[in-house]
Amino acid sequence: MNHLSETIRNHIQAHWPMLCFLKPNAQEIEFWFSHGQALENLSTGPKFYVQGFNPQEPVHVWSGDSFDCTQVNLKDLEQYFAHQHPSADQSWSAPTQDHVRLAYEGLIQRAVDAIQRGIISKVVLSRVQGFHVPEVDWLYLMLRLIHTDQNTFRYLMVHPKLGIWCGATPELLISSEENNFSSMALAGTRWLEGEEFPEWTEKEFEEHYWVVREILGTLKPFADASQNEPHDHQAGSIQHLRTDISGSIRTPYSVLDLARSLHPTPAVCGFPKKTALNFIGANEGYNRGLYTGYLGLFNPEQHWAEFYVNLRCMEFKDDRFKLFVGGGVTRDSNPNKEWIETQRKMTTMGQVIAPFIEQR
Repeated sequence: MNHLSETIRNHIQAHWPMLCFLKPNAQEIEFWFSHGQALENLSTGPKFYVQGFNPQEPVHVWSGDSFDCTQVNLKDLEQYFAHQHPSADQSWSAPTQDHVRLAYEGLIQRAVDAIQRGIISKVVLSRVQGFHVPEVDWLYLMLRLIHTDQNTFRYLMVHPKLGIWCGATPELLISSEENNFSSMALAGTRWLEGEEFPEWTEKEFEEHYWVVREILGTLKPFADASQNEPHDHQAGSIQHLRTDISGSIRTPYSVLDLARSLHPTPAVCGFPKKTALNFIGANEGYNRGLYTGYLGLFNPEQHWAEFYVNLRCMEFKDDRFKLFVGGGVTRDSNPNKEWIETQRKMTTMGQVIAPFIEQR
């Protein structure tokens, strides 16, 4: 494990291409290391796709056969750190800065006003918050990331052009095997109040059904799709409304066509898509980068793919982690409640980096 830890640290310090990931409910962590060597655009083997939030930006593709790949069992990693970090984790809460809160609540109110004037139906708005971390044990951070939620796609990536990113995303954009595909609408959020979750409100159901209808409409030219009934989806201490969507891809289309058409979904952008994108660009005040983009694996030889929306993620740059959070805005949104929702969502990644923040 010491050699593995050193290899990760060397790649991060030198910005050499590197990828660590764990699929939902898997026990094997996969590591792709370049060791500073030039990558080849090979036609064989698995591919890793990365697309930023802006759909006009190019998708970045890595070929797994161009890396040195290895696997580590999760239990081995847990055993390695068992005696180094034996104490129980303390709860972490996102700090509140009044000027940041007022700015975000003002942004939400502008969106509500635009919705009430009929300019837009729904928009998803976000914010970013930075935390200084003077030193990071990257292998231990990966273990903490893995433990956030076993139902998520968890990753740590060093990309020379895109930067250093990691996350634990619960949202599947689309997966496929042969011509069969699966997707999901994940929108509407509630969190524990005491020991119970409150009832879903009309606002959450409205937000959710916007997403379901838009996904089905987007898929219609490419595939035959059907939906299941909505149900609760647990994501750590938060629950979302989730509707599973599945079907078959029509010839001559592929899963890549479906991924491109779905992105960005109304769960991370809004509806109508173009109007929502314009509103975000004009009002959000920062570049999302890879946040709410998508990433994942595609193996054309074995005819399968898994792409995930890049949620619950953070970027590392200049000794700082930038944590990204957001939520859907409809005509019934309350700016203060939206702020509270982002504060609670931030705890997912905040818990991951908490030990390193406390070193300051």
